[in-house]
Amino acid sequence: MAQHTLPPRVAQQATETTNDLGGTLTLLGTFGTSSELQALLKRRGGRTVTVSRGDSVNGHSVVAIEDGRIALAHNGTAYWLEMPASQS
Repeated sequence: MAQHTLPPRVAQQATETTNDLGGTLTLLGTFGTSSELQALLKRRGGRTVTVSRGDSVNGHSVVAIEDGRIALAHNGTAYWLEMPASQS
């Protein structure tokens, strides 16, 4: 169910993985078809936003979306934002 258009350069550079960006963005989920995945993000203050590849949110560019994670770029650095681990 992974998006097939992840540029190789992004995959190489996106080596850092995090569950949130210091409270500014948290990934709540990914959804849609494998060719058109979208992500639901929670912004600081609790507001939510739905993004697609190519969108910008809080100064971060959405460069790829896969099942359960999203690749963002900011100031020349790319990283993966993953869903928080479930509390069992």
